[in-house]
Amino acid sequence: DRDSRLRTELIEREQFHTSCKIEDTASSLDRVLVGEYSHFVNRKLSYGMSKSPEGFLGAQQRWVEGAITLCLQWVTQNADAHGQAKKNGPLLWCVIFAFIAFLVALIRLVTVEYTSSILVSAGIFKTTTYDDWVRKPLAPAIEWAFDTLLWIRGGHSPNSYTYQVYEDMTLQFIVWMGTCFLCFVVLWLFTRMCRACRGFVVFPNEMKWW
Repeated sequence: DRDSRLRTELIEREQFHTSCKIEDTASSLDRVLVGEYSHFVNRKLSYGMSKSPEGFLGAQQRWVEGAITLCLQWVTQNADAHGQAKKNGPLLWCVIFAFIAFLVALIRLVTVEYTSSILVSAGIFKTTTYDDWVRKPLAPAIEWAFDTLLWIRGGHSPNSYTYQVYEDMTLQFIVWMGTCFLCFVVLWLFTRMCRACRGFVVFPNEMKWW
């Protein structure tokens, strides 16, 4: 209703970020942390003059400085946030840690050479269990892919690798993708649980929030 809209506009004016050069980004981040999300409107809603090259470079500098300032404000818990947005600030760390974990896993995938799975190295699966559940069921498909690759290349070359190396590389990638999918499912289940208990928890209860 009209009173609710006016009250919302008043709160937005009171919570307008004045401690950051990119106040629009800071305000948008606040809205995201309370569960709101943006919509793309395929319409021209405003018009303006384009910046000069000097003005554009100045705006780029302001955006960079503002992004660093905003990041430091949230890291040090000094962001100009209010209410539920300030309470949900630690959720940003969840996103940061998840991104770092993804990068570490990706770097490990392309740099570490091993003949078994990380699940075996971590002690989650035994070697025999891993072979029975993963290696043996996928062996026919991997062997067919290896033979097809050799046929396309016209046979072995001095720089070609053996089937065992190809199998280990393929299984390593499959396990990595499966682990990423499993983490996504766990996050989805956690979010659904938060949705069922949204009266008692402050965590995101929709996948759009992540």
